[in-house]
Amino acid sequence: MEWQKSDSLRILNRKDSGAKSAVVLFHGYGADASDLYSLSDMYRFDKPTDWYFPQGVLEVPIGPMMSGRAWFELTVKDFEDLAKNSYGAAPIPPQAEQTMAEVCHWLNDLPEQYEEIVIGGFSQGAILSSHCSYRLEFAPKAFLLFSGYAVSLSSFQTLPEALKVPFFQSHGEQDQVLPIAGARKLYDHLESLGLKGRWTSFPGGHEIPLQVIQRSQTFLDSL
Repeated sequence: MEWQKSDSLRILNRKDSGAKSAVVLFHGYGADASDLYSLSDMYRFDKPTDWYFPQGVLEVPIGPMMSGRAWFELTVKDFEDLAKNSYGAAPIPPQAEQTMAEVCHWLNDLPEQYEEIVIGGFSQGAILSSHCSYRLEFAPKAFLLFSGYAVSLSSFQTLPEALKVPFFQSHGEQDQVLPIAGARKLYDHLESLGLKGRWTSFPGGHEIPLQVIQRSQTFLDSL
């Protein structure tokens, strides 16, 4: 485990000797770069693979004397809108636009090192990943969207043919943080743009259970 810095981003990474493949995972709101690090022990690939876990650019309070990281801020109104299932309506805040530009600038340099790149994340990290899809200058191998959500779908109504890549999306049927209806809306939108999706739901909440890891492993193996 080691840290690297790229412009305004700090990235936790795990290197594998001679790797020409990479997986990039963005954490959710209030977590940090280490939150998804254990996933690098749970997947098994037949070739050396480097792992990258970028750190959210914002520090956000998550409890008394406690803080986490985030990619963009969430207001009380944002949560109220989500509770009303007003998915797809809320615009991406200006600060998030800047963050996504910085993230994609870093991502767009990765093909200089790797032949295959998988991009994904959990919760807000999955939202970030979905909005990176139309900003990339290369075609990733796939997207992994764990407990993502439909936000500002009007931002991307078309995609270049080269970016219509496979994606895996999972969501808990009892998710009280990001209701599953908004996740289905995102899935349907991505498929309508020509991405090739694989959907899996599970009887749980806002999480990445073992069965999702196993199914996403099968998905990646199929590629």
